[in-house]
This record gives sequence, structure tokens and C-alpha cells, in this order.
Amino acid sequence: MFFSSISSHILYTAVEAENKFGSKFFYRQKIYRLAERKVIPSFIKNKDQCFIGSDILKGFIKELELKIEGRFPMLEISKIQVFFDLVNGKRVVVDGLFGKSISINTDLETEEDLLLKLKTIIDWMESNTKPIRVEEIDQSLTQEETPIHELKIMEETSKKVTKIPIEVLPEEIFWVKIDTGVIENIEVKSYILISLPSVAQFIGIRTDSFLEWITASTFRAYILSAHYKQFQDTGKHVPWKKGVVKGFTSFVPFELLPEIIIAFKQSGRNISYPEKADMLYKLATSTLTAVGLAISGNKDKAAQVLAQVGKGLGLSVADQIIGIFKQYESRDFQIQTNKEFFSKVKDMGLDYAVAAGTMTLGITGKRVYHWMTLGKVRKLPSKLRTSSREIMRQISPSDGVGMTFGEKHFSKDPNINEAISTGKQGKEFYERLKKVGLLDNEEK
Repeated sequence: MFFSSISSHILYTAVEAENKFGSKFFYRQKIYRLAERKVIPSFIKNKDQCFIGSDILKGFIKELELKIEGRFPMLEISKIQVFFDLVNGKRVVVDGLFGKSISINTDLETEEDLLLKLKTIIDWMESNTKPIRVEEIDQSLTQEETPIHELKIMEETSKKVTKIPIEVLPEEIFWVKIDTGVIENIEVKSYILISLPSVAQFIGIRTDSFLEWITASTFRAYILSAHYKQFQDTGKHVPWKKGVVKGFTSFVPFELLPEIIIAFKQSGRNISYPEKADMLYKLATSTLTAVGLAISGNKDKAAQVLAQVGKGLGLSVADQIIGIFKQYESRDFQIQTNKEFFSKVKDMGLDYAVAAGTMTLGITGKRVYHWMTLGKVRKLPSKLRTSSREIMRQISPSDGVGMTFGEKHFSKDPNINEAISTGKQGKEFYERLKKVGLLDNEEK
């Protein structure tokens, strides 16, 4: 089970969760029922009953899995992956179903709609009658068990290395953050190495088949292997080795992941969970394009790709570098941008307090007075509580960056709704890059 949510660990009221994840499937009455049954925990925030987003997703998905297992005992539930997808719209997906998948739009369809679709597929399989809109379905591969040494390294890695945020990659993908851009003459632009066995298991490929394929491809030149002792507190350093090494776990630079997925699919080999492969590709690609790391590593192509991303954030061509995010988090730049926003609002004859309040609520999800109260609750010195923006800079830099993107957009194009959308995008990109350490590594 995994979730692709930009903010699944945030607290939501039942109404907010319903809107965030899809009102038809994740409806509020069921959220309350799951809480009453102690399936999901609840918290009190500002006198409202709230829930952690990831807990809601896990609770609903677990309930669905149990219903699938109960209604369709002929299915091997262990070979099916059920997950929530926020990358391709709000969807609940059942993947690995005879090598294919089915899904529903959680804003428009219910759990029963999904179960009905599933029943239609199973009825067809049992009757061996081809329906009008169903493609030929291939048998899925049977995954082999993970070798003992790979289980060991995954166990030790989970102890030593904090899992990559759910906002960037699914938690089943194991990774290692390194402090150098070159290991064994292999360049790692992202400073992140991804475990190949975990990728294989995630998308439904036999680990040995996947490694056999990759060592026969041009990607073999970028494989690094590590022994599980590399991640233990033994004080004994085990060096990285180039290539696939027996008894070691193989990794590749994060920036190669999208290209590897595409190349494997084009090789004609079967993937048991195609939806998960597609999502992994998109998650990795969106992160890489956001920081200007083109898949090919070509700097000119990287600039073009980042320019496309930048248009959605209201950036000029001169700003299409990762340094823009550092600039937008600086106090001086934020103050200057706020002054430009203030002038633009006044020139248009608008009420600044109303405009600023609308932007603040739309981008951060909190009103100005909530931020002022939060500053007092956190016991910030009075000089750091002079404004809501100053408080954001101290306790939630991503909100400050988002507000700056929104104000910059409004100063160029005074459309409040579009400015809020730009601010939210800027905030989310900043959070994503900050959490994986890519912003920090740019300084190296």
C-alpha cells in the first residue's frame, strides 16, 4: 500500500479531507465512523476534530482491500496493489489485476462503483468472453521472494536513513542520500541513490530478471553496489563498488530512474503493476524537472524543461535556475516583493487588508490572525511577531515562499485566483525540493 499525496501528513477536518481526497469515495460520514471504531486516530485542533491525511488514506484503503478479499476470494489479494493516486487526478487504483488495472475518480465515483468494475472484469475472466472495451489481459509475473541480503540492507537502511518523503517517492522505494557528487567516477547529480531491488519489487518485476536486464544495458555504467554494513553503526566503513556485486545491493543515481523505467517498458518485458510504474515515472520526472536535472543530463535541455515548469510559476527566463527558490526564501527578497504587491493593490484602488488576507488564506490555509496567534503560541520574540509574514519565515518557510510567488504573480498579472494557484505551486515545489535536500546540495 502506498500513497502519492503532496500533503498526506497534514491534519484535516473531515470536510477538508473530503475535498482534498475526493468527496464521493472519502466522504465525511465514513471518516467519522472509522474514527469511532478506532480504525483511524483523531485529534482536536482549534476545537475541531481533525485527522492525519495518511491515516485516512490507510484506513479507507484497508477497508477496501478487506471487501475485495471477502467478495472475490478467487483473487490472490497478495498479488494486487490498491493505492490512492493524486498524480493523475484523484483516483483509487487496483493494480496488478491480471497484468492490468482499474481505477475510479474519487470525486465522482464510490467504493461500490470500483467493486462493480472489479466484478465485471472477474466475470469476464471466468466466462472467457471478451467485453467490448476491455483489452487483452496478459498473465502477470510471479514475483520471487527477496533475497536475504536484500531484506537485511532494507531493514538496516530503514534504521539509519530516514525514508524519502511521501511527497516525492512512495515509501516502499529505498534510497540513500550521499554527501558527494561523484562515487567511483560515477556522477550523482541529485546526491541520491535509488535501490534497484526496491524499484523492481514496487512495479512487479523479478529482481534477478531486472538486474540481468540492466547489466546488459548502457545503464550498467552507472550502477553502484553497497553491503548492508555500509548502513550499520559498526564504525567499519565498507566502500561502494561499481557495478552489480554478489551479496551487495545495487543502486543507481536518482536522475536515471525515469529513463530506466521507460527503457524497461520499451524492451517488451512484462510489468505486473503498470500503474505503479507510471506513477513512479511521473513522480521522479516532476521532481527532476523542477530542479533542472534533465533525464539526459544535457544542460540545454534542462534549461528548456525548467523554463516550461517556470511558466506555470510565473517566472521569467532569467529566473530558470534552482537558485530562484533560494532567492524566494530570503527575507530581503520577500520584503521587496511584498512592497511591490502593496503598491499594485493600492494603485488598483483595492483594500490591501482584504487582498492580503485572501492571498494568505488561499495559499497557506490559515488566516492572518491565525498566524499572529501561532507566533504567540510558539513564544517567538516580539520582534519576530511584527507581521504574519515574519512569523511564516520563522516557523514555516514554505508558506513564506508560497506567498512570495503569489505576490510576484499578482504584481505582474493582478488576478487573485491565479496568483493563489501560483503561490500554492511554488510552495509545493519548494517543500518537495527542500525535503529531499536538493536545494542544499546546490550549494556544493
